[in-house]
Amino acid sequence: MSDSLKQADGISRRRFVHGMSAASVAAAAGLSGCVGGGGGGGGGGDASMSIPDDPDAVVDGASITLAIDEGHNTNPFKWFSDAIQEDTGVELGEINGFGFTNLFSKLMTEFTSNSGAFDLVSFYPQYLGTFAANGHLQPLDDMMGIDGWDPQFDDMLKPFRQMYTQWGGNTYALPIDGDVLMLVYRRDLFEQHDIEVPETWAEFNEVARYFTEETDDIEHGVATYGKRGFSYGWFLTRFGGLGGKYFDEEMNPQINTEAGRRALESWRETIQYAPDDTASYGYPELRDSFTGGNAAMVVQWTDVPKKAAASEATAGKWGGAPVPGWEDGRAASAMPVGRVLGVPSGSSDEQKLAAYRFAQTFTLPKFSTHMVSDPGCGEDPFRTSQLSNPEAFTQPNPLRDAPGESVAFNGMESAEQYTSAVEATLEQGYPVPYWPGSQDYINALDIEISRFVSGETGVEETLENVETEWESIVEDLGREQQQEYYSNVIDAWKNAGIWE
Repeated sequence: MSDSLKQADGISRRRFVHGMSAASVAAAAGLSGCVGGGGGGGGGGDASMSIPDDPDAVVDGASITLAIDEGHNTNPFKWFSDAIQEDTGVELGEINGFGFTNLFSKLMTEFTSNSGAFDLVSFYPQYLGTFAANGHLQPLDDMMGIDGWDPQFDDMLKPFRQMYTQWGGNTYALPIDGDVLMLVYRRDLFEQHDIEVPETWAEFNEVARYFTEETDDIEHGVATYGKRGFSYGWFLTRFGGLGGKYFDEEMNPQINTEAGRRALESWRETIQYAPDDTASYGYPELRDSFTGGNAAMVVQWTDVPKKAAASEATAGKWGGAPVPGWEDGRAASAMPVGRVLGVPSGSSDEQKLAAYRFAQTFTLPKFSTHMVSDPGCGEDPFRTSQLSNPEAFTQPNPLRDAPGESVAFNGMESAEQYTSAVEATLEQGYPVPYWPGSQDYINALDIEISRFVSGETGVEETLENVETEWESIVEDLGREQQQEYYSNVIDAWKNAGIWE
């Protein structure tokens, strides 16, 4: 999809949120103080449903449809569907896959048309506030209370339980993918050249320079994400570590600040040592630059070590660690993407029950541990039990047609390094906005960051452009309402231990 089309999507989203009905806004404002255990302000009005006396009998024989971003993340639904149907009686019928970056517009079109095409939707948590506040998702709390239908939230890692599931005091989603950015590096080359794993961004850039300019062992010291969609996450890893905030209490953008300038200046130095076409790198290109043996280190999502262990060029040669920080700041690992499952509010009560039952079962350790430990998909750990059991990452997924291809790591040493690195990375997590309208801020930031990586704009112009666009978005959506949403989300982030 072109940038112009994506900008058009952003405008339509903004108009949609700004154009919420008076009743929806009133309901949102009335609930906005109810942060509960997690998410921020207002829910989407009355979405009550009837719970039958025997819900298991009601869902037995039901068939549901799923909407999700296309690609390898659909694989677990295919692996587990038969076993889940055997356990619950719910059949997963059609899987509808959409592009990585146009999922929002596809789901919004479906929600507003209310055609009932999807019974279950997988989406990125940054959409949660918009979907919930506009009444597009069914609150799950009543279904979570059904005997035997507990999603075991006590086992969820706190950042994902707090941020990925709730809005306005209600639960709207179940996590299935715990994304956070980490450092992945060539351990063999680091040991060969007596290089320490970088702990600061200055050290990171020096290591990138060294492998690019002073050795012939690898082509590039580093590669970086530059493509539209999620490039903003690579900026946030630096910005957050310098104490960067999105807005002040009056909803004035805080992007064009010393934290923003230093983050971009540091990243600009990194780009010098990356491949010439790094501005075109999305997830697969950045992954392949490392697993193909072309880059000595990358900042990437936490599924990439599993891919590296399965690659001939990097098997037994990779290492993992939290992203670096700043000598006068801290380390911050941005948390872009992630995935959750939600139930559209427009479905019949019977279909809602069936969709929730499938989703709840899918997320249980019985299935999800096989998912997050399998290199054949991109979902990452989101449960405490998944990180406390590194042995699972050395075992095959018995629900695949080819279980032998599903083993992430050949030994406990690699598995323990991986789970320890992911756990340490989560401790320095930096959250992505998810209140109603926040996707517009993210979209504006992502456009300008991608232009920066390509060399089209410099540091000052990039920050000024983002600041101007964010100011416009605040005014368009309503400053007072955005202040309220932002304040409540900040409280949720603090409760999750990832905001200072």
